[in-house]
Amino acid sequence: MMTRLILCVLLLLSSVNAVLAESLYQITLLRAATGNMPALMDLAKGEREQLKGNLVIMRHSQGDHWDLMLMKAAGKGMPSEFDYGTLASFQHDFIASSDLTWPQFLAKAQQAGMYHIEMFNAAADQHDALMEQRIMENDYLEMTQRKANTIFVTRFGSDVDSFTVGFYKSFSEFAAEPDLPAEVFEKAAKQAGFAARNDIGFHLRRTLVMHQDTFATKVE
Repeated sequence: MMTRLILCVLLLLSSVNAVLAESLYQITLLRAATGNMPALMDLAKGEREQLKGNLVIMRHSQGDHWDLMLMKAAGKGMPSEFDYGTLASFQHDFIASSDLTWPQFLAKAQQAGMYHIEMFNAAADQHDALMEQRIMENDYLEMTQRKANTIFVTRFGSDVDSFTVGFYKSFSEFAAEPDLPAEVFEKAAKQAGFAARNDIGFHLRRTLVMHQDTFATKVE
């Protein structure tokens, strides 16, 4: 019994150390109350000014349950809520982690003009498989001369299990496909671990119960 308890403690410490080795982020999703979008954006810019630029503001481009997505370093790992008051009809703060450090993320975000954001809810017992698929897809993207996405794993406060952010200068850059022979794409997909190129999307769907895919623009 004591041996089993010690093993459990060691596994827990290993898990904690793995999270601490990653960078923690606070994500805030905001939906503007009717007629208050300009004022909400100004208030978010005010928070960014207070943080001396250490806040990235992304504006949803297609309409969803949120209008703004704010990202900043999480500090001690617990949400520090900024009060948006009646300007926001919805505010949700949660913590996620990534291998990308905050300075690296901030540099990428500042150089980008738009962001491709995908949020995932994993199916039962499929969280690890989802993470594996996201890594495989990043490998495929890089092997076909495209940009990998930054992967974030939720640690506290949201039913979104993970999400990714892709950084692009424009929609044209995102949509552009490298001028490569079809067999190069097929070979890259198989080398990344997929059955074939046309299996990439189906592979992802097998791990999910919900998937939100959107574009956001940078708020200067």
